[in-house]
Amino acid sequence: MEPRFYQGDAVVHADGTVYRCWANLRCWTDRVRARTFGGTSVHDGQQEWMGRLRFDTSADAGAVLVADNLRLVIGNGAQNAFLANAIDHATATLTIRGSGATPF
Repeated sequence: MEPRFYQGDAVVHADGTVYRCWANLRCWTDRVRARTFGGTSVHDGQQEWMGRLRFDTSADAGAVLVADNLRLVIGNGAQNAFLANAIDHATATLTIRGSGATPF
């Protein structure tokens, strides 16, 4: 599967609080090699996605970083859980990673 991209408005639900942000995301599907009785075959693996979320303030980004229950919601209403990996306080940006069905 070719990579897909999303840039646009998003909403993060973090421990019951809603934060608006700008999302820049990329999705791809890993290719998995499997040994079979006839040799080897290649199959699509799990979808993975990652990117950055830019918030209005560094305090909002920090609150999302330490939250336990995170869900990213894209404009069409699709959503999924994700992990926040790192924060850039100067730009109020979080680096995130998710797996499974993408919200875009």
